[in-house]
Amino acid sequence: MSPSDQSSFTKGFSVHNAHNRDRDGSLLVNIQSRVLASLSDLLTEFFHQMDDAFFDRAEQAATNNEQNMYFEAMRELRMHARDVDNELRKELAFQFDLLSKKQRQEDVHRDDDLSLVDKDRVEVDVALSNIRNKIRTSYPDLQLQFSRLLNHYLGIDWLNEDNHPLGADTLVTAFSHAIEKLDLPLKVRLMVLKYFERQVVENLRQPLLDAAKILLDAGVKSEPANTSTTSTPPAGPEQQAAPGASAAEPQPAASQGGDSPDLHSALAAHYETTVPFEQVQALMTHFYKGSLNNRLFAVKQGQAAPELHREDLFSVLSRLQSAERDSLQDEDPANSHYDHQDVRLLLEHQLAHTVRQRGARKLKQADDDVINLVSMVFEFILDDHNIPPEVSLLLGRLQIPVIKIALADKQFFSDAHHPARRLLKLLSQAAIGWEKESVLQRDLLMEEIRNVVTRILNEFEVDNLSLFADLEKSFSRFLQEETRRAKTVEKRVLQTAQGQAKTEQARNTINQLINDRMQGKTLPSVVIDMIDGPWRVLMLQRLMRHGRDSDEWKHCLKTVDDLIWSIQPANAGSDRERWVKIIPTLLREICGGLESIKHPGLEVDKFLAALWEIHGQILQTPPDQQLPNSRTVDHTLTEPAGSPVAVHHTPGNSPASDPASGAELSAIERQKKRAAERKALLDPKQHAQSDLRRQLLTMKAGQWIEVHTLEGKVRRCKLAWRDTNTDIYIFVSRRGNKVLETNLDSMIRMANADELRLLENVSMWDRALSNVLGGLKRNVSREAETSSTD
Repeated sequence: MSPSDQSSFTKGFSVHNAHNRDRDGSLLVNIQSRVLASLSDLLTEFFHQMDDAFFDRAEQAATNNEQNMYFEAMRELRMHARDVDNELRKELAFQFDLLSKKQRQEDVHRDDDLSLVDKDRVEVDVALSNIRNKIRTSYPDLQLQFSRLLNHYLGIDWLNEDNHPLGADTLVTAFSHAIEKLDLPLKVRLMVLKYFERQVVENLRQPLLDAAKILLDAGVKSEPANTSTTSTPPAGPEQQAAPGASAAEPQPAASQGGDSPDLHSALAAHYETTVPFEQVQALMTHFYKGSLNNRLFAVKQGQAAPELHREDLFSVLSRLQSAERDSLQDEDPANSHYDHQDVRLLLEHQLAHTVRQRGARKLKQADDDVINLVSMVFEFILDDHNIPPEVSLLLGRLQIPVIKIALADKQFFSDAHHPARRLLKLLSQAAIGWEKESVLQRDLLMEEIRNVVTRILNEFEVDNLSLFADLEKSFSRFLQEETRRAKTVEKRVLQTAQGQAKTEQARNTINQLINDRMQGKTLPSVVIDMIDGPWRVLMLQRLMRHGRDSDEWKHCLKTVDDLIWSIQPANAGSDRERWVKIIPTLLREICGGLESIKHPGLEVDKFLAALWEIHGQILQTPPDQQLPNSRTVDHTLTEPAGSPVAVHHTPGNSPASDPASGAELSAIERQKKRAAERKALLDPKQHAQSDLRRQLLTMKAGQWIEVHTLEGKVRRCKLAWRDTNTDIYIFVSRRGNKVLETNLDSMIRMANADELRLLENVSMWDRALSNVLGGLKRNVSREAETSSTD
């Protein structure tokens, strides 16, 4: 990241100086930004693990006091997690600030004074000392290398494995101060330190590698220049290319979109325009009226006139590129007022002035065609809503460098794997899911894109196309790390959603099984309430834990069958031997099942007594008569599928079933009805909605959409998971957080109300070039048709 775009995390401890953009400051800011971002991610995972650990301990607590202690600890950490994160950042930012001034802080760790008589303090200090030793023994080589790199870079000799910003003393002391104000008992505080050791200390390798790599990439060596050997950190996972992949080709994991291969390939094939420059020139001849030679210099098509030399043209473009660079440096990232039209007008003004100054009359026609076509492409990019406007405006500043590339290398239009086109593709695919962050959160993606644009404007010359390949590699590594973090969060979201869907499906299965067994039967109210209440809970528990093929589930279902059979007076009369035999087993199964779900013992005894009384009444009731306090079950009166069974007291007054009502259908019938509806949705005769519905029905994981929320916000999210059984779609942000949970009908309504729009995760350059050339070709065809008609 360039010095002009850097700012410190913590107010008051800034390494950046707007009036002193020195090399030391910029590299230290890069290291500080990367280190603090990595540690913040580790702390986030640390707090998740602590929350889970406290909850588990609370569930297993032997006493109420112990349980309350863990619940209070959960509450304390949840309330102050951000404070701990900010305090740790502040402590480490202070260390970087000292380094920038080359000042040494004496007596860094102030917690190891074991002369304290306070027993709690001693135990905490022992735990902190153990963490320091763990850091020293886990990463001795990396710690030594990083301290040597910093010493050599800053020209000092007092940094060692303990006192640099990621050293054992510095890091442990910073965390100790960060949690110092938390109101935690000793037992809980020691747990916090232990989990910090597990989550943060054991994952410190990557931040150390990243910090060392920034210095190594800048040419810093861990030994003085006259030393023959240079220490290089071992390659991390993101630095090792996949087998068979060249250095210039980023791996697919770098793509933020996460599209399915079929969807991505189809879009890429549709938009990946490769056209020889000769065809571009032939096409542009039909639009000479809009050319610079015609509009600026009033030169007729084909008219001979002195032409501006290529060197003079590149001189104009270089001046404009420098102006773009200065404009970007002075711009407030939060309030961009970049105007593409100003760039085009400025380019035309500078060209007109230079042409007159050099005694020329026009541009070379090939140069004119390139400038005209690239300008049209960037106009399309800035008007295209597929990419957020904030990103489009930033990437629009690359117009002048792209013109220079296209002028110098005519293969730019015909080579889809040109380094510049690959970089533009990577940037646009990363930006499709970008959303403006809150003021409390750093926008790392926008910072990285801004860094790429800044470096191109600062460093690009016609002879160093390798800059684009280098930027592609570094941006790919950044995206891989972004994707890794997002996948972790997304995994939790999907596990929750899939668990809920599985539970809902199990409930529907149980509802259908119970309804099939009870529908139309006249049963005692106490039995209906028991089956529809606690026994339904037991069935759900056994189905979720053991599955439909397990003996536990089959016994649970058989108990329902035996219970319903045993309370039918006709059965007791026709098969008395079986009836007498199953009663004791039935009572044991019911008692054991209800006790296994911790149903209140008093309620269990009450039901068993009532059931015993019912069985006694059966012996005295004629087969054709109903038992007292009975009612007829009729689940067709139930509104939503999955709710408890409906009953009414008189068996003959149920309304006629309406087959159009999904609530009155069986599970199989509802599935058939849903399949028929889906088939109808894909009916090509429904011209108005068929395309939209087909797109929504055939969406693959990774498809990005833009939605307008009820709060009036515009969100960008991608499809992470779809459950075909429940018709649920889960959409997540680029960070992996859940944004939207909806179904097909809701999405169709939103799309018809212009509240939902499908996005295309493709290269913005390919998409724009394809549309511009397609529009030009259509205009040529229309002109040809008009001429033939005349």
